[in-house]
Amino acid sequence: MSATRNRITSGIRVDIAQVAARAADFGFRRANFADIAAGVALAESLMGSKIATAEEVARMDAVTGMTAWVRGEPIDGVFLTLPLSAEGERAVRNGAYVPGRPDPEHLAWHGKDVAGVYIGVYAGATKEARRAVMAVAAVMRVELFAPVPAFARGATEDGRRSMASLGFVPVDGGLPDLWVQEPVASGSEAA
Repeated sequence: MSATRNRITSGIRVDIAQVAARAADFGFRRANFADIAAGVALAESLMGSKIATAEEVARMDAVTGMTAWVRGEPIDGVFLTLPLSAEGERAVRNGAYVPGRPDPEHLAWHGKDVAGVYIGVYAGATKEARRAVMAVAAVMRVELFAPVPAFARGATEDGRRSMASLGFVPVDGGLPDLWVQEPVASGSEAA
């Protein structure tokens, strides 16, 4: 089954302090620039491919207030999530979104008017870190971003299997290898 819906999503407000508190429950902290650089390096080494530069991730994080998260010392887990504006949600669906360097207008500013969430990377270097990454991703999705669609790229076979098991489906007409999980709760249940 492929998703082809192209709709305007009403935005929700996401409490960044609540995001930070839930991330901390799983050992994650908001990344500073050194953490972002180490997290990007970790993700690239685990994926075997390049992602956004640390400078770009820092720029995205400055716009959203909640993009870059890491755990461990040294860093053994990373997740990068991008809350999307309504314009950004449409851009992801129609293929105009640029994952490594999104237009600032495509990003939701500090938890306001979040119309979707783009999962840039989630990766762990150890079994414990991978479990923490998966747990925090699931909790964030259900508790904080349920009323909006979640998007991710199926960069690897393991990633595609993981997304399918979570109810994601491929998107026709969007970015290559794009998957979506439509809202899992009504828009009135905003975070």
